[in-house]
Amino acid sequence: MELKSLGFKSEQIFTDFDGLVEDRGSYQVVRTLTNPNFFWGNLLIFDRAPKRGDFKSWVATFKKEFPDPRVYHVTCAWDVPDIGDVSEFLEQGYEFQPQAVLSATTVRKPSKFSEDLLVRPIRGDREWAEMVVLQTASAHDNMPREQWQRFYAAQAIRYRRMTELGHGDWYGGFFEGRLVCGLGLFSGKALGRFQIVCTRPDFQRRGFAGTLVYHAAQRALCELGVGELVMCADPDYHAIRIYEDVGFVRRETEYGVYWWNRNEPR
Repeated sequence: MELKSLGFKSEQIFTDFDGLVEDRGSYQVVRTLTNPNFFWGNLLIFDRAPKRGDFKSWVATFKKEFPDPRVYHVTCAWDVPDIGDVSEFLEQGYEFQPQAVLSATTVRKPSKFSEDLLVRPIRGDREWAEMVVLQTASAHDNMPREQWQRFYAAQAIRYRRMTELGHGDWYGGFFEGRLVCGLGLFSGKALGRFQIVCTRPDFQRRGFAGTLVYHAAQRALCELGVGELVMCADPDYHAIRIYEDVGFVRRETEYGVYWWNRNEPR
């Protein structure tokens, strides 16, 4: 099974680093070996959209492929631009997640550009720890903060190792000496992929996120030789307009469903 979606293709930057992809013909098994409960890093990607009657077989296939008792989630996605019929999944308490996939080969300064934001790669234990705090504070409220903190701390280990080996950088935006926003940008095979764009809640709507995205993108395109940058975002969330303001264009939409055992936050 050869992936078609630009979003899924760019995710391979990370699974090539510390994960595993297994092709089963009609679906792929994607594993993040360092973080087995990363919902969207441990999943099945099918070659078609779901139809009524798929629920039991898709979930059974996931459980067969992920028998580790530490895995307390189920995530299934499909590599076609078709919502399909997700009604069975929704009836069983699953979340449906569309993801807009945006890309850019050139960028422009956003309309709300901050000259006061210092953008640079973060350095050292203290700044990495501060980034985890920032990400946790900016997270959605669909999970308790302590779960988000554990997730971001585990991911930070992975991302820091990738930066140390030259696969990309994690950028911080500093205002008056304080870390107020951040993002990761990693590349492979001429594609660059953004990760976890976030701003402290009390510093939002000041142009910091767009300024940060612009600086990081400009460096990747003009200095590092990346040919195309990819960004995935909630199509209904306001942040997507920030990325479009910098020059990113919606190319496609990915779809998936997921569930996790809220009573077992390991």
